[in-house]
Amino acid sequence: MKRLVLATLPLLLLSTGCDELEPFLPTVQFESMQLRDLSFKDASVDFVFNVDNPNPVDIGLASFSYDLGLEQINLFSGDDPDGFVLGAEDGSELRLPVTLNFVDTWDAVQATRGEDYVAFDIAGDFGFDTPIGLVELPYDEGGEFPALRTPKFNLGKLRVKNVNLLTQKATVELDVGVDNEHASNLFFDNLNYNMKLGGKDVGNGIIDAFDVEGAVTKDLVIPFEIDLLSAGTTIGDAIINKKPLAAGLDVDMDVDVPFLANPLALTINETGDITVE
Repeated sequence: MKRLVLATLPLLLLSTGCDELEPFLPTVQFESMQLRDLSFKDASVDFVFNVDNPNPVDIGLASFSYDLGLEQINLFSGDDPDGFVLGAEDGSELRLPVTLNFVDTWDAVQATRGEDYVAFDIAGDFGFDTPIGLVELPYDEGGEFPALRTPKFNLGKLRVKNVNLLTQKATVELDVGVDNEHASNLFFDNLNYNMKLGGKDVGNGIIDAFDVEGAVTKDLVIPFEIDLLSAGTTIGDAIINKKPLAAGLDVDMDVDVPFLANPLALTINETGDITVE
C-alpha cells in the first residue's frame, strides 16, 4: 500500500489546486531562542524551529535564508540549508546557530541603556524540495535578546589621605567610576587589582564585593599604600606636591549578571592621566 501512495503522490499533487495542496505542504513554527554561551565578548544562541512534514516521503531543505536584526537594526543575513532532510510524516527540529560579537553589535545598535533585553527580529524563507518542485515558506519572528554590555571603569582622582615623611609612606585612595548600563544591578566579587603610577607597580589588593545599581555610575574607592622610596622621585613629587600622574589599573573579577546563574569572569585594563588631590 505504501508503494502505491509514494508512486501516485506526485500525480495527485500536480492535479490539485493550491488550496488542495495545503495539507501536503511542510509547516514551520518558531519555537524559541536558546542561549548556548554568553560572555562579555559575545553571545552564541540557537534560533529553534519546528518543521513538520505531513507527506509519506522524505523532503529535503533546499534553502534557508535569514535576516537578523536587533531593535530594528539589521545586523547580518545569510543562507544555510546544511543538508537538512525532513523525515516522512514526521516533525523535525531545525536550529540556526548564531554568534554575535558585542563590540560590533552595540556599535550598530544604540539606545540600550537601562535595558537588560533588546528586541530581535529574524525573517526569511524555507525552501523545500517537494514532489511538485521547490516550495518556499516565509517566516517572520521576534522576541528578546540578552543585551549584555561590559561595565565601564573610568579612572578618577587619586586622593592623598596621609604622607609620613619619616617612614616615606603615603596612604592614598583612587576613585574609579563604574558605569552599569543594564536595568538590573551588577554584583562584583573578588576584585583582584594592581595599580601602576608612572609606569611602576605601586599597590595591589583584593576587594571582596561591590555592586552598582542599574543605569547609574558609582564610584569604587580603591585604597592602597605607596612606598615613596621605591616608587621614585617622579611619583613622590606628584604625591607630595599634588601633580598629575600617568596611571594604570588592572582588575580581575567575577560579575553576577541578570542572564546567568553563574558569574562571568571579567578583566579590565585602564590607563590615563589622573589628578592628585
